[in-house]
Amino acid sequence: MDTIVIADIEQKYAQLSAAQKEMFAGYGLRQIKHFVDISLPSLAATLPEGAIIQGINADGKVQAFNAMTGQYYLWISDLQWQVSNRATQAVDLKEDAIAIWTVFELSDYELVDLSHIHRDFLAQVTA
Repeated sequence: MDTIVIADIEQKYAQLSAAQKEMFAGYGLRQIKHFVDISLPSLAATLPEGAIIQGINADGKVQAFNAMTGQYYLWISDLQWQVSNRATQAVDLKEDAIAIWTVFELSDYELVDLSHIHRDFLAQVTA
């Protein structure tokens, strides 16, 4: 299996905000690609009316919010949105995931090819 190399990875990483760098380290490019390419389209298609996806909360659940009603929703394991009173302000924003996806041009890569790129890069940076 060939090792995938992302051209100019250092320059691309430098474009990220502090929050995006945390997401890069915490999730990795494979999970970011999966979230943007696969999860977001299906989640958005089933959103309760008026709600928008905020991102992934501290519990690892996708969180949505309806500004008109003030209601929060969480995507739960049986593949549906559930009204929640436990919404958290600590959310890894959907927009940050999309920004990482854009900067690293993740549409050009297969999921399997992205598994260790972030870890290998971060190991070099901190070495």
